[in-house]
Amino acid sequence: MESTTVVLSSQKEKKSHRIFNPVFYFILWCGCIIAQSMVVSGFLNVVLSTIQVEFQMSSAKAAMFPSNYDIAVAVTVLLVSHFGSSHKPKTLGIGMILLATGSLLFAMAHFLFSNDDLVEGSDSEELYLCNEEHSGTDNIICTEGIGNPGAYYFLSIGSVLIGFGASPVYTAGTTFCDEIFPPDKVSVYFGISYAIGAIAPALGFILGGVFLSYYKTLGEPPEGMNVDNMNWVGAWWLGFLLCAVLGYVFGFLLLMFPAQLPECEDVKQKKLELNIQVTNDLEENLTFIELLKEMFPMLRSVLTNPVFVLVVLGSISDSLIVSAFAAWLPKIIESQFGVTSSMAAYVTGGVIVPGAAGGIVIGGLIVKWRKLSGVQCAKYQFLIGILCCITQLGFLIHCPTLSIDGVNAPDTQQCSAAGSCTNCPANDVYEPVCIDDITYTSPCAAACTSYNTTSLDFYDCCGTGALATAGACDTGCKWLIPFLIMLLVIMFMTFLTNIIFLTVNLRCVKDSERVIAVSLQSVIFRVFGSFPGPIILGSFFDGACILWNENDCGDTGACQEYDNTKVMVASFSLAMITKALGTVLYFVGWRVWEGRVGRELPVYSAEVGVLAREPGKDNVSVHNGDSGNISQQGSENSSSNTKVTVASEGVAVSVSCASNANDAPCTVADV
Repeated sequence: MESTTVVLSSQKEKKSHRIFNPVFYFILWCGCIIAQSMVVSGFLNVVLSTIQVEFQMSSAKAAMFPSNYDIAVAVTVLLVSHFGSSHKPKTLGIGMILLATGSLLFAMAHFLFSNDDLVEGSDSEELYLCNEEHSGTDNIICTEGIGNPGAYYFLSIGSVLIGFGASPVYTAGTTFCDEIFPPDKVSVYFGISYAIGAIAPALGFILGGVFLSYYKTLGEPPEGMNVDNMNWVGAWWLGFLLCAVLGYVFGFLLLMFPAQLPECEDVKQKKLELNIQVTNDLEENLTFIELLKEMFPMLRSVLTNPVFVLVVLGSISDSLIVSAFAAWLPKIIESQFGVTSSMAAYVTGGVIVPGAAGGIVIGGLIVKWRKLSGVQCAKYQFLIGILCCITQLGFLIHCPTLSIDGVNAPDTQQCSAAGSCTNCPANDVYEPVCIDDITYTSPCAAACTSYNTTSLDFYDCCGTGALATAGACDTGCKWLIPFLIMLLVIMFMTFLTNIIFLTVNLRCVKDSERVIAVSLQSVIFRVFGSFPGPIILGSFFDGACILWNENDCGDTGACQEYDNTKVMVASFSLAMITKALGTVLYFVGWRVWEGRVGRELPVYSAEVGVLAREPGKDNVSVHNGDSGNISQQGSENSSSNTKVTVASEGVAVSVSCASNANDAPCTVADV
């Protein structure tokens, strides 16, 4: 019986290994990337304007949701990298469960706090027509404001949980993939994963647009309500519910993975044979305090590196611009060009994703084709920054602001002169109608007394029998296509420097400091770029509002209409000022680095490695303690002097030694 038990246990173990293998992990990891990218880069940005309408929030308030995500990632990325290193699949699984829970909270906010008051009165008998029922505001009892604060807290907690859950996807997920696939094959899997990561946001935008085209209840909308209505609320919550399901499935499957797969030892051995650095088990077992003590000297060195500091500060501008416009571009397109929320999602995704992907690919090809050194990459970053400043002029394209009677257009006195409807309800429901290119906030404001349920037209308006059509007036703006073309160029130029910046970031520091430099710039980007970006642009939006959703008690909710000129000025100013400051910092960083190459190369070479001569030979070579021999191109031998040209970080220099003695000093100078 005992031997039988052993056999069964062995068979069970082998079967377990067959199920939990590298390919299955890779499939789950790609699923995690899809879920994370769709919810963060797709759904969250697409639905902001719809969330504002349903829960009656200002733009600055709604901007906290994407900003909360960035802060959560910045806070947890270092903790995940350290504490999650012992069991990476479990860390990734826990992260996906947190992401799924955050997505579920987003969806639950709709079911718990949906503002149904927005559609009350949309039946044929109550369309806010001019009648005695709406002739006064006496005896109004003010108990609470517009919207429900519970929705804000649910969505805030949800966005933080999504940030916590997203942290392990590209940290623990990536490193475990590197541990289970051979060195000669892992790059293929990385390429597939990053391609999926580039496609998933587009999928999020497309699905988000589809979901927004359905009414929020998934049933028939109330009479008079359609997708073109200003108060239309689509089924935005479906995307988050989908990601919640995916997150829970992938998360619980990953929790079943062992900490190490049998392939890990084989991969580690192959790396050692190829002289590829592998993870040091002693470093993984360090306590967090010990890790911080080891990191502090490197942090100090990186933060006192003027080139690194200048380049990272300059790149904050890109992070701020990308985060701000990724969150609010759909709303800009909605308000400027009068398109529906679903159409805005389609066109935004169709522009941002190809532009960003194209810029990243072309930028990488430029670095490879031109064989750019670190200093040359810094120069290219500055030159591309100048071109980016020019492309920001595309944000000057805008449409005229809607003319609304009694708001920003001269009061025609047509409706009030009739005297039939002198005290309409407040603007707690925005039901615009159009008469002779003038928009009125509601049929009551236009003194309309009858309604046709078939044609959706209003009759007997303004006491003159005028005809009013449902919806705001058409401004006749035809600038959408030119704006999208310029937006594509802006996205392409912005992301063109991604690989170039990464190259600069890696080459301006020592080899041993590269990991901490990349982690540090990621945190700086999120705290000073991605976090404030949506909030700043959202505040500008609120400042450009000309018509707030306001009830009879004076409480305000979401903005109904914006001054398009002010929106244009805010968008252009934010993009141009931040990009110009970033370009100036790129220029200073490039010049400082270029100066260091000429003046401080002997010191820099001493920091990186050691200038050494092989005993009994006249060759001079540059060696690095971390990565071995950098380069050696040749030598000119003589009895009293030895010269060799070497390339350090891609910069050609001449190394001269005064004598043949092994300990003779060598000098370094530009070729």
